[in-house]
Amino acid sequence: MNKLTSKLVLGLALSMTGHTMAQDHSGHAMPAPVTTAPADPHAGHSAPNPATSGSSEASDLFSVSTQGLPEVVPTTEQRLPDGASFKMVAGPAKQKIGNQWIRRLAYNGSVPGPVLRVTQGSNINLTLINQTDVATTLHPHGLRVSSKDDGVPGIGQEPIAVGKSYNYTLNFPDAGIYWYHPHVREDYSQEAGLYGVFIVEPKDRSAYNPVHREIPLVLDDVLVDPKQAFAKDKVTHTLMGRFGNVNLVNGLVNPSIAVTQGETIRFYVLNTSNTRVFAFAIPNTKLKVVGGDNGLYEKEFWSEKVILGPGERAIVEAQFSQVGNIAIRNNKPKNPVSVAQLVVKSGAVQPLAANFNTLKTNATAIANLASVRSQLTKAVDKKISLTVEMDHEQLPMNMGGMDHSTMDMGGMDMPGMNHSGMSMGQPSPDDGIEWDDEMPEMNEASNTSNVTWKIVDTLSNKANMDIDWSFNQGDLIKIRIFNDPNSMHPMQHPIHFHGQRFVVSATNGISSKNLVWKDTTLVPAGSTVDIILEASNPGRWMSHCHISEHMEANMMFEFNVAD
Repeated sequence: MNKLTSKLVLGLALSMTGHTMAQDHSGHAMPAPVTTAPADPHAGHSAPNPATSGSSEASDLFSVSTQGLPEVVPTTEQRLPDGASFKMVAGPAKQKIGNQWIRRLAYNGSVPGPVLRVTQGSNINLTLINQTDVATTLHPHGLRVSSKDDGVPGIGQEPIAVGKSYNYTLNFPDAGIYWYHPHVREDYSQEAGLYGVFIVEPKDRSAYNPVHREIPLVLDDVLVDPKQAFAKDKVTHTLMGRFGNVNLVNGLVNPSIAVTQGETIRFYVLNTSNTRVFAFAIPNTKLKVVGGDNGLYEKEFWSEKVILGPGERAIVEAQFSQVGNIAIRNNKPKNPVSVAQLVVKSGAVQPLAANFNTLKTNATAIANLASVRSQLTKAVDKKISLTVEMDHEQLPMNMGGMDHSTMDMGGMDMPGMNHSGMSMGQPSPDDGIEWDDEMPEMNEASNTSNVTWKIVDTLSNKANMDIDWSFNQGDLIKIRIFNDPNSMHPMQHPIHFHGQRFVVSATNGISSKNLVWKDTTLVPAGSTVDIILEASNPGRWMSHCHISEHMEANMMFEFNVAD
């Protein structure tokens, strides 16, 4: 049990003990019990019933039946020219994971959905037909589209009812890797398989290195457990997010990818999981990191691993000179796991070693980032803090599975202790990320009635949907994001801004030396991340934590960009 989880366990244990002790807790800084209101209706996310609590067995559940469903089909790639129209159907399917068939939701029958490849500057028309069991939308994550086509209910559209359709006009101003997924009951529908990839090729192909192949790697996990069905009237696992017990790459369990000796491959790596952080690595293989969420880095660099929170992406190149099997791993600090296999066989390919071994400075990216680079040291315009409130009375009294002997009490003085500040020291970099679910019973029992995740504007003291930021098109706004290590449950949060792009200007006071455009950034517990948001795209937009269950537990706000 790490410092983050031990802090929460201790705090909850003490608060529960207080129910049976004749002790006055009024002088402590323990967060007060909270009744969570539904997510703002116009935001269109799940509207949980605040009166509903208890186990999921007592709730109306989404179906887990696979009877009569077609089997998922392999993911295809579609190259779409400028002006093309494409139809996508979201519907149920079944997939065999291990020895168990599970019910999935799929775009055009596949998980992930089709890889849609376009050229920078293109526009396409996409029609989404909803044949699932829940209202839906399609959010083109990272694309600077019109707000009416951003897939956020109540801002650009109403949810697509079951049996209905919606037409999206999507434009692709920026090269890179992007993705699509729902923005209604994202915890359920995305976990069930509704996600897919956009690859946007640059107009100027010389900006990219020569490679033999490009391969998308969609990292995910899924919780295969018939007892963990999704409730229709509430979202569960809101404390830590819904961790899976099976890792998937491109929708498959430990797939094998054939490679020819000498090949240089460009991997488009994407984390679509609900909550899991991936430390993408290929052991004993040099990884050249060339791009991030929304384009290329100013300078390429070597790295042993690339850490990706939910929603984050990376463009990584690797060359395979030795024959044999090589694992793709989630190289987390404890219990690293293999998630796929690269099977390298002898063969002849065009030599590209000289190109691969050279790290390039990207003049196009540098020019594209010049306007924000000049603003890196500007004053902070907005400050937000990430924290949580819990209703302890609705959380379970049974603390099963918790090893109290592992708690580092730190010599705390029990009488008069401050319950809100029970941190056993500041988190180390690894402590700032929960790589696995260390408290599954408590996490399962948490829901939208007893946990409220909060984004707090510390300058106005407004939180979540009460935040009302307004900017003008062309503004460059420095936003300081602080992940409060003294909250009841400090953990990482991937913060996503819709419709715009930003750069990370500093992390924990250390300035960024190598910039890349992003739309999502992982903020570990105890960390401070400064970003400079480019307000380039007029409209009303969302920002939120991209842990699906945290967003459904209200961790989101709106902002406006005026033209």
